[in-house]
Amino acid sequence: MQNLDTLMQIAIDAANKASVAIIEERKHLKNWEKDDGTALTSADLASNEILNESLKKTDIKVLSEEKILSQKESENLQTFWLIDPLDGTSGFLKGSNEFCIMISLIDQNRPILSLIKNPSNGDIFYGHSHTKVYKNDQILSIDEKEFKNNQFKALLSVNHLNSEDLKFAKKYDLEAINIGSGLKFCVLLEGKAGIYRRLERLNIWDIAAGDFLVNQNGGFMGMLDQKPILYNALEHRSQFFICVSQKSFLKDFL
Repeated sequence: MQNLDTLMQIAIDAANKASVAIIEERKHLKNWEKDDGTALTSADLASNEILNESLKKTDIKVLSEEKILSQKESENLQTFWLIDPLDGTSGFLKGSNEFCIMISLIDQNRPILSLIKNPSNGDIFYGHSHTKVYKNDQILSIDEKEFKNNQFKALLSVNHLNSEDLKFAKKYDLEAINIGSGLKFCVLLEGKAGIYRRLERLNIWDIAAGDFLVNQNGGFMGMLDQKPILYNALEHRSQFFICVSQKSFLKDFL
């Protein structure tokens, strides 16, 4: 495997190109419905093509929401790129700017490099296992005063709000805020919210990038028993998880 700094730059360049393509495609968007009933747009496909073309040059296989690897390709695959070319498609179709590109490099069932790119404003959060987490070109740091003001804000899904979320928020006197897509993780990374808990199985490409970046930045994301989430190319659905902006905050909810 190539040097992680090199792979990180390749992923950043790919995300930047895909971001431009998404914004351009939005001007004359086409959309369809997948077999599972979820939305697919020409922007998803444009982003997917750019990311795949860029990342496959590393000679590491790419598993994308829009390009699932075959069972034969996935078996015994220890290292692979995991991407969501456009996370938040349903909101994107409604005109929301809460969508993002998510890229992770999985090795031995865990992410070791990740990024989340916001095409709407150009922000990008990234890092690998030998770096701090960066926002754009600066090391990301949480303002302690701001975090204290925001730590009891809980991220709830815009599209999947349920009674369990509301009970949880009420039990811990949490202020519920709604952010669509993987941008939830960016809000946590910046200390603008304290907790995100999900009691349903999500696709691994929806969460791997956030998992790595939150943990790498001093927070915690893992299963409800505090074990790490494991990722493999054959199993595309995650376990339930809890995610907090700072690891010391976890004890208040377990």
